[in-house]
Amino acid sequence: MRKRTSRVLAAALAGMMLVGCGTSQPAATEAAKDNGGGQTEAAKTEDTKSTESGDKVTLELYLQKTDVVDIFQEMIGQFEEKNPDIHIELTCVPDPETALVTRIASNDYPDIVTIWPAEKFYRDLMRDGALMDISDQAFMDQVSEGTRAIAQYDGKDYSLSMAMSAYGLIVNNQLFEENGIEKPQTWDQLIDAAKAFQEKGIQAFTFCDKSTEPLGQQAERMSGIINNDITSQFKKVGKGESKWADEPEMKTLAEAMLQIREYGQADTLGTGSEDSLNDMATGKAAMLLYGSWGIQTILNLNPDIDIEMIAIPNPTGGESMVPASIDTALSITEACENKEAALKFLEFMSTTETAQFYADNEQNPPVIKGVNYNRPQLQSMADKLNAGEYFFSPSVYWPAGFRKSWEAPLQQLVMTKDVDAFMNDTDAISVEYFANEE
Repeated sequence: MRKRTSRVLAAALAGMMLVGCGTSQPAATEAAKDNGGGQTEAAKTEDTKSTESGDKVTLELYLQKTDVVDIFQEMIGQFEEKNPDIHIELTCVPDPETALVTRIASNDYPDIVTIWPAEKFYRDLMRDGALMDISDQAFMDQVSEGTRAIAQYDGKDYSLSMAMSAYGLIVNNQLFEENGIEKPQTWDQLIDAAKAFQEKGIQAFTFCDKSTEPLGQQAERMSGIINNDITSQFKKVGKGESKWADEPEMKTLAEAMLQIREYGQADTLGTGSEDSLNDMATGKAAMLLYGSWGIQTILNLNPDIDIEMIAIPNPTGGESMVPASIDTALSITEACENKEAALKFLEFMSTTETAQFYADNEQNPPVIKGVNYNRPQLQSMADKLNAGEYFFSPSVYWPAGFRKSWEAPLQQLVMTKDVDAFMNDTDAISVEYFANEE
């Protein structure tokens, strides 16, 4: 890969490194991420550049999903048993995307890397020729057609997708059933359910507004539910063609977020992600807006809890589509010197047997054909994903750093309940980040 390309990418992403990437994991205590990752201890190898030792090839696999280290180590072991001439060295470090940007700036590419192919950072890598075109590989036919198409860049495949994540409403089924309350399908039903819980002395929602990243996730996802193409509105405001006071979505979002907080804990700004997840695990609250990656954390805290994720109703009364992201995808870099060996690994990962193992252990909805999904807590989400009733999370299309900057006005909105001030602040941030977006 040319050093010029590396420098261009590093410069373009410098803002992300300074303010915190839009797709980076929160700290270990947050136990969550857009794409399903929670921090674990680093599993950093020594110098893992692709090498050949005798008849054995060594490839570096750079794993950005830090919550699946053990699962990948198991799959790597299975692969190496079948391919004794190939050794896979696993690299996993804290804040992996920022570290990857640093490596790219030094022209130091891993051989194989897990990516989120719909996001701008990785599409830039595809555009600049940093990732290998694997369109002609037969194993790509294992990926469901819809997911494969969405992950492509300019009609070509640069990654093997394995699973998707979703964002929705986690509900405590037992609390709903014991209190005779119906799970909501519309916004009005959601508010009615919250009122019913409140009347029975039960906390309807738990919010983690102390943790700015989950707050930003919630606003981003809900803005997309209100308008699946909300990015076009951000661009419109950013280019000075309108203001949020003249566009309905931002006011609808602000009022909806404030409305549901009337049925949460008294001090949402004093509650972090760990606390909210624990509230769900202990049955203290009936509902939580969160990502599918939070399900396993709750079950780890209480394996017997009866929870489920359902679609967040649209505050406008319109269709409730599911915000989703490709959660796990594998790419081979052009810098890899042993592409044949790397392709063998991707082919292994694409098999129904391997993908079934991954789905059973990682838990997010799989996108490899022939895999049986055995996760009742996320079955509703999987059904919607399979039916195409989803849209990609808006941050996929947002400039690096935008959502991070938006988190301060969001916290201020929760604190002051000043909708007009929030829209004015969002105007300014939209101009800052979207003025030059195509």
